[in-house]
Amino acid sequence: MTLTIMEDNKSLDIIVKPEQRIQEVYRVLVENGFFSSISEMVQLQVYSKRQGKYINPILTFKQGKIYEGDILLIQ
Repeated sequence: MTLTIMEDNKSLDIIVKPEQRIQEVYRVLVENGFFSSISEMVQLQVYSKRQGKYINPILTFKQGKIYEGDILLIQ
């Protein structure tokens, strides 16, 4: 499924599998230079614009009810 991940002024459309964990996908994007690293001391905050609430990044996209076209804000 395709979704958008946004952080600060950066935005990236990506294709993910529903079974992938949110934080693992974000970690790979950081490792590949798409986004800046978040300190180990600070928990990753993921906000779904469609749902209007924060999502636990340990969940898979399916468990977090993240669907095609969703926009996730990373804080």
